[in-house]
Amino acid sequence: MKPKPIQDLLTITNVDPTKCEVQLCMAALLPDKGSPDFRRVTLGQGVAASFGEITAQVLSKLGKQLSHDHLVLHWYEAGTRPDPHEVECLDLSKHASIVKQIFGLSDIAALGSFDEDDTFTEALRFYVIVLRPKQGNPIFCFRTYSPRKELSQSKLLAITLQKGHYDRFNERLFLFDHYIDCFACGQNIFILKKDNFQKIFQFYEELVKTASQTLKAIKAQIPIDDFSAFEAACQGHLQKLAKLKNISGKPYFKKITMGDIKRVINRYSLPIKMVGKGKNEKLHFDTSDKWAILRLLDDDYLESVMTRNLYEVNSKRPLK
Repeated sequence: MKPKPIQDLLTITNVDPTKCEVQLCMAALLPDKGSPDFRRVTLGQGVAASFGEITAQVLSKLGKQLSHDHLVLHWYEAGTRPDPHEVECLDLSKHASIVKQIFGLSDIAALGSFDEDDTFTEALRFYVIVLRPKQGNPIFCFRTYSPRKELSQSKLLAITLQKGHYDRFNERLFLFDHYIDCFACGQNIFILKKDNFQKIFQFYEELVKTASQTLKAIKAQIPIDDFSAFEAACQGHLQKLAKLKNISGKPYFKKITMGDIKRVINRYSLPIKMVGKGKNEKLHFDTSDKWAILRLLDDDYLESVMTRNLYEVNSKRPLK
């Protein structure tokens, strides 16, 4: 079943960005702040038109895919890896942490001006192209950014034609590309590049904050031999922490028994050993394959109803 926001996406892709008021905001994550600090960029008419054209290309492509039924819209799932023809949608009403991070965009006119302050520039994380159509909600288009995109900080030698000869270009120059990672309108965020979306909205930082709680839940439910080694292997690793979070949030997690676990190990001939007996039986954590237990607990093994073949999958989305 298609999510209801498909109609919202259709409405957005019908907006002509070249006929909208276009604004640009730079966002930095300063050490003493938990949420991004936004600065408004004063744009010349030509530059504003260029940013409008960037967003027009992205929305036009999505609109064509939608009109030909080539695009599939799903609700956001942290552990999935969407194909190029898939777009995920996140309901902001269910993600207070993201709402808090973009609250500064609620009144752009009140934001301070972007003046190339070194402290702010060195902490740049992303930028936002804001489209304001004559009717309807504004569209906020997010794209990752880093100081490496600042030409004056690059190791490249930049030269420019001045008075008939080429000379070194010493002016500070900020570089932008033609991509959008996600865009928000109303209560929805539509995600085009998932990894960048998660970087923009500090998913890694949130995973680190909740890592100990997640590992505690795993330890209480699943007996693992040398749990401290298992815990150390997961700490500080984005993909492992994301998988742990995914496991602990699954409805089946609190119902898993050692019988279930052994049945899967035997069915798929998994290289996971058991130690101990009876109530003391545990999964053995083998440091030579730090993903094995995570793949097992995340239910990464499936059997095809059509071919009867057994598979290990790296991304899956529940049908119900």
